Amino acid sequence: MASLDQITELAAESAIAHYDWPHRGPAPIGYVKGMAVCYARVYCRYQSGDAAVLCMAAADGNAPNTDALSWYHDEFAAQGMSNTINGIDTLRHLFVLLMGLGMRESSGRYCEGRDTSADNTSGDTAEAGTFQVSYNACRAGLLRGLYESYQGKTDFLPIFREGVIPTPSDLINWGTGEGVSFQQLTKSCPLFAAEFAALALRMERTHWGPINRRDAELRPECDALFLAVENAVAASDLCPLLVG
Repeated sequence: MASLDQITELAAESAIAHYDWPHRGPAPIGYVKGMAVCYARVYCRYQSGDAAVLCMAAADGNAPNTDALSWYHDEFAAQGMSNTINGIDTLRHLFVLLMGLGMRESSGRYCEGRDTSADNTSGDTAEAGTFQVSYNACRAGLLRGLYESYQGKTDFLPIFREGVIPTPSDLINWGTGEGVSFQQLTKSCPLFAAEFAALALRMERTHWGPINRRDAELRPECDALFLAVENAVAASDLCPLLVG
């Protein structure tokens, strides 16, 4: 029987755990482990036909104005990562991009507060969490439903905490209204932050400057880790634990 410990051990032993990200350095080990277990959870939800994850795994539809996979088409092609078919390969490649985005936006810190060099201080626009998402990305439909489904949850927070010490400014949530609750949730529930950002990458790619500039790096070591996670989960009975 596989366990979360098996997934986190795969992450700790992976090449990406030792990679020196440009201008960021090595990722916190909690980020590498956390992204591995997040991917395991999303992989299981794909197997169960979850609507949000099916959207994440949809083939590149040549919509570069909204879809980060389309926007990064040439970069994925250069890495030999095809996203032309609905399914697990496309889902895995999305998480490769997501992992690079998290390093660019927060250096892999789950608790990151807003970018203090920017003027986004309202509850709707203040960014928070690993992927620096703000409440104004939380539109109707699948994104809104995902947000509502994670209210009050803290999934995988202990894993993401490893190697990260929050600063006093990280603990501040800005503005008023529901955006404050959104900031808090992105920092206290890393699984929500990852799933929300993954879905938003397929629907709202202009939300992120590093995506618009193609600064988020695609690393084959990430692909190798997530493929190892797939194989471990597929050979186990871990999905009921992760999804149930």
